[in-house]
Amino acid sequence: MSGFGLLRVTIILLIGSCSVIAQDLTGPAISTDGGNLKFIKAGNVVFEADSVSFVSASSGAPLALPVQKGDPGLPGPAGPPGPTGPGGPVGPAGPQGPNSPGPSSANSWNQCAWSALELPNDYGYLASCYINKKQNDTWLKIAWDGNLRIACTFCCMRWYFTVDGDECTDPAPIDTAVFQQQTLNIIRQTSFSGVCKRAGQRPLTAGSKRIQLMLMECRGFGGYIYDSYTGFDSASRIIVEEVPPPAGGVVPPVVTMTPPGYIYQPHLCQYFYYRLVQNQERNVGTVAYAYFTKLHDHTLLRVTWEGNLRKKGCNGCCTQWVVKIDGEDCTGFEKIMTSIYSATDFDVFEPTTVSGICYEAGGIPIEAQQHLVTFEVGNCEGSRIADAATGFLSTSRLIVEELPHSGYVDLDNTTLPYSPHWSFCPIPQAQTEASAGTQGITCSMNKSADHSSLLLTFTGNMKLAGCQECCMRWFFTINGEECTDPAPIDAVIYSVHTDQMNIHRGSTIQGVCRATAGGTLVRGAYTAALNVGRCPGFNTTFITSTGYDSTSSVVIEELPVPAVSSSASRPNWQHCSVSSLNSSAVNTSIMNCSFDKIHSNSSIKVTWNGNLAVENCTMCCMRWYVTINGMECRNPGPVDAAIKQDLIGARLSVPFDLHSPASISGICKGTIPGETLDTGEYVVGLTAGICDGYSQTFDVLTGYNSVSRFIIEEMPSQREDECALFG
Repeated sequence: MSGFGLLRVTIILLIGSCSVIAQDLTGPAISTDGGNLKFIKAGNVVFEADSVSFVSASSGAPLALPVQKGDPGLPGPAGPPGPTGPGGPVGPAGPQGPNSPGPSSANSWNQCAWSALELPNDYGYLASCYINKKQNDTWLKIAWDGNLRIACTFCCMRWYFTVDGDECTDPAPIDTAVFQQQTLNIIRQTSFSGVCKRAGQRPLTAGSKRIQLMLMECRGFGGYIYDSYTGFDSASRIIVEEVPPPAGGVVPPVVTMTPPGYIYQPHLCQYFYYRLVQNQERNVGTVAYAYFTKLHDHTLLRVTWEGNLRKKGCNGCCTQWVVKIDGEDCTGFEKIMTSIYSATDFDVFEPTTVSGICYEAGGIPIEAQQHLVTFEVGNCEGSRIADAATGFLSTSRLIVEELPHSGYVDLDNTTLPYSPHWSFCPIPQAQTEASAGTQGITCSMNKSADHSSLLLTFTGNMKLAGCQECCMRWFFTINGEECTDPAPIDAVIYSVHTDQMNIHRGSTIQGVCRATAGGTLVRGAYTAALNVGRCPGFNTTFITSTGYDSTSSVVIEELPVPAVSSSASRPNWQHCSVSSLNSSAVNTSIMNCSFDKIHSNSSIKVTWNGNLAVENCTMCCMRWYVTINGMECRNPGPVDAAIKQDLIGARLSVPFDLHSPASISGICKGTIPGETLDTGEYVVGLTAGICDGYSQTFDVLTGYNSVSRFIIEEMPSQREDECALFG
């Protein structure tokens, strides 16, 4: 490589024998190396060739120029297009196509667009678009394009189209769903579309059609309504087009969660365990099990445990009980469990309900086949093993029920097949400490009928402690108002001398509501919330805890007007309530409720909810049991609960009294072994008496300072081949 010199020269570049470039340059003009030519500073041109020579334009003599290798330049512009080539040969004729439904100009289309829809609606109607359909045998293609979002945890909402008020049924609904497991507030651009031949039971004939975008809860999420938004900060549009049917009219089959034509038939099994003597002192492992035959893939299981639980033998420890299916925890919706924690060593058996709804165990859907259902005990996470016991001195039972996904059927329309309408809201590990107000435990439902009732159930841990004599009340509100018809849905805990006990344990609050102070509960959206406040007659507010180390849940069920004849497809049920029962009666009926049984081969499910306590004793036991026309159930066995307390180990200087909410529930086929209750009117009652093995009667108080209630339902008798205690 050599240095640069100054020259003024006209350059002719020769490649082979062809003159390519003639340019007048000034200054350090050329560098080249290995065929790369660069005009430096004056023109900045790059040229590449295998061999390059330079000559003088005036004399033609070769030029001896210092050279230097340059960089590649930019490609030149494209040349002009060449002439059109000759046409190819004509191809063979194609096969005959299908007949057209008519000229394309006969069909129609419409677009409805909004520059800023901005809808915060969480349920129901969102937007409309109309089309004038010109032919009877065409279909409608419907499309949505716009933003959607939900803001919630483990939740799902569904957007869908209706035509003249009905969803598309042939070939399938036109819908989409948004699901998320964690709380996110992400607005998503979403498009969904489909074609529709029939909506509801009607074909889409010619004429004006109203297309509506609607919003509802997802199937399988219990009817819960979540925070939603449609059409944020951008254009949204619905496009409707009339289209010809597919060639040959063949439409692929569609798989739905609830198969078309499915008609709900009740299917449940009660597994009966009398005292569970062999397992009553088991601290870890299975304490009860049964086999349940599930009949459908698309259904869910509701599993309920009813019986006595206790833990003792340690201070500041915790025991938990869990329902498992095929050896796995429920993973959809949530683990079905309860726990007992106490700061001191005490020995108190109390009736406890553990209940939940499950469609998936161990991450695997629960399919139609026989399943092993177990009730297991162990220590809470991080706690040492305590001395636990299950089912002592009373009847225990597992009740397993197969439920369809919640349907939205007008329960006032008695011509339609009945299907359960429910909402299930599990709250895992939802511990709330408060002295008043809402507990952050809510559940929502869109009520389908004007004349139906709502059955609300809370299951979870409750605690009142750290006080000498205190009382607090838990109660439901519906859209911010307490129930007034037939009565408030509430429970209280009242305690004396429990300032050092600090007991968390499972409780149940349940009741039926037809109206609040705001009026009758007609069809529409409702939110039930669990609240806590002072008991009547108490001027002090105490600290409570709700949901400690367990899964809490709220279930809302819509109950139609009870059936009055055996030909009706609706459930037959009854509700009776008494405010502030405050009964100390023993060995006589405490509360009664009349029920008209309309089927001869059915069973009666009886549930009593209220407050129970054994008073003024340190070593005692009392038992509450259901009677039918004055007799205990004997087919299959008693419907009862017991409270046993041994406070000697707690080293209390005075006896303590603890009034807690309790549930007594079971299915009775008859009061005589092997016989079934016939049709007719029956009086269902509740009685308190001594426990087996005890000779002394102790003081009791039933229904303290809250509402006590019976809920009675007529159920089909279970088939033993589908309800095997052993597999």
